[in-house]
Amino acid sequence: MNSRAFVKILCAQKALTYKKVAGILAEKTGKHYTEVSISNKLAKDSFRFSEAFILADALGYDLTLVKRK
Repeated sequence: MNSRAFVKILCAQKALTYKKVAGILAEKTGKHYTEVSISNKLAKDSFRFSEAFILADALGYDLTLVKRK
């Protein structure tokens, strides 16, 4: 799964727009994010794991590693 699919799943589950995602990331990191910058990062596959982790945490999700069986 790439970052675009991950963010799209989170957005669908929580009914979020990229504008709301940008607001969450800006609030949590203190960096400037916009709807366009989020869209561009996802299109270029340059959305960082740290950003995905921050977003998931802000939405109440834990990211854990699970060994395959």
